[in-house]
Amino acid sequence: MMTRANLFQRKDRKGAKSAKEDMPRDLFASFAPLRPLRQKRFLVVLVGMMIGSVYAADAPKVKTEPVKATPVAADLEAGRKLYQRWCTQCHGDEGKGDGPAADFVYPRPRDFTLAMFKVRTTPSGALPTDHDLFNIISEGLPGTSMPAWKKFIPENDRWQLVHYVKTFDSLGLFKEEPAKEQVVVDAPPKMTPELVAKGKELYQQKKCWQCHGPGGRGDGPSAAGMKDEWGFPIRPVNFTKSWRFRGGDRLEDIYRTFTTGFNGTPMPSFVDAIPAAEDRWALAAFVKSLSRPLMTGQVLKAGFIAGEIPADAYAKAWEEAEFTDFPLAGQIIQEPRWFKPVHDAITARALYNDKEIAILLEWDDGTHNKGEGGKPVDQVALQLPAAALEGTEKPYFILGDAKHAVDLWRWNPAQGLSRATANGAGKEKPLDAGGVVAQGSYKDGQYRVILRRPLAKVSPGDTAIEPGKFVPIAFQLWDGDNGEEGMKMSLSTWYYLLPQPATPVTVYLWPFGLGFLALGGEVWLLRRLRRKTTA
Repeated sequence: MMTRANLFQRKDRKGAKSAKEDMPRDLFASFAPLRPLRQKRFLVVLVGMMIGSVYAADAPKVKTEPVKATPVAADLEAGRKLYQRWCTQCHGDEGKGDGPAADFVYPRPRDFTLAMFKVRTTPSGALPTDHDLFNIISEGLPGTSMPAWKKFIPENDRWQLVHYVKTFDSLGLFKEEPAKEQVVVDAPPKMTPELVAKGKELYQQKKCWQCHGPGGRGDGPSAAGMKDEWGFPIRPVNFTKSWRFRGGDRLEDIYRTFTTGFNGTPMPSFVDAIPAAEDRWALAAFVKSLSRPLMTGQVLKAGFIAGEIPADAYAKAWEEAEFTDFPLAGQIIQEPRWFKPVHDAITARALYNDKEIAILLEWDDGTHNKGEGGKPVDQVALQLPAAALEGTEKPYFILGDAKHAVDLWRWNPAQGLSRATANGAGKEKPLDAGGVVAQGSYKDGQYRVILRRPLAKVSPGDTAIEPGKFVPIAFQLWDGDNGEEGMKMSLSTWYYLLPQPATPVTVYLWPFGLGFLALGGEVWLLRRLRRKTTA
């Protein structure tokens, strides 16, 4: 039998070319009408069938178990109707990933015709099980436009979609070689410092950092120019963002990915490179240690600090400051609309003293673009109302409106800070920096930019900032490598900045005072009781 463990690894594709030259010509005439990409896959499968037995003897052993039976029988007509209703917009009528929405999302929708699926419980190169497909349809894929359909589609209908999606397989692989074995993922070990340290060693030894970067932010030297099996750009996963892990962020999910690989992408199975399961668990533990959950909120709380606010974005005071992740979305209201932003969140911290307030903005970016090579420059903007507001009134969140202007502070690594007021898209007026100061850096796949200004109003574009009072604030972000500039950006809605009032010393004295009063009252009461008993 054919083994597909290395079906999509490049070393096997190279071998396919030489094997093809030795085959009879009429063997290839039968599949000449296929698209080039399908020919390529067909050749790899064919060559794999011929040489698979040679590799099978030396392949590392992975614990497997029989695939579970599919609980719902196929009703292809029902599946077709469900697919037409829910799936064609992205995946297309023929399952080629070319629906009308395909050009407006990143990453592009899956092309079902080649039967290549990323998230599976089967060995590298193998087809997914029906349960794998059902789980993806049900749970969705974080970090993509694929939603969790369990919220909208009944369970039985999701099983019919599984059956129908398999009919798009143009090579008939689901019929000829359906998955019979799936990888067993045992209970995960306890995450200990020793296990994480072992995983860190493997991360370095196996050169995971070449794609994912030293800090796991997807900024490795091999990350630029990566493409998937269809020739579309693809970026290494940012390991610090657990909410974007395609196959889940549990320890067992990460281990499974290292064991099975992601078919159709540069991410291989690590069974060959790391044969021991306990070592793959260690690598998974290290990756898990790099990640954190999304910490969203409505208010950016600025803490009071005595003395100067640090200019170093990595200073202890900044590291200890409370942070909030503010979600971002593509700007799809004003032309040109932007449906495929890279950034989905920006992290902010804030500190203030008796003279000024400073806001630290952080975001991960695997590419550091300063405008070279014809690509736009990376950029960030902070937006405040340009004047005091009445009640809950706020300017329009996209660059203000005719009645209410916004104060824009923009920074990029090429030109530094620029400032403007805006009364709507395309209605910006340059403004002197005034008291606004900015400094930024890029390190290990992450930007950190500090923007600061006096608390008091110092120029026409300012609004005074007072402790204890809410100030509307919004954010905008551009990724130059993704072609983002102008209105092609990620942006947030309005949130609030709140300088928290400094805690007065009396707050700490009151508990002691009350304690002394209580103690004094008890002493007085005891003395009075003693007098009565002796009288």
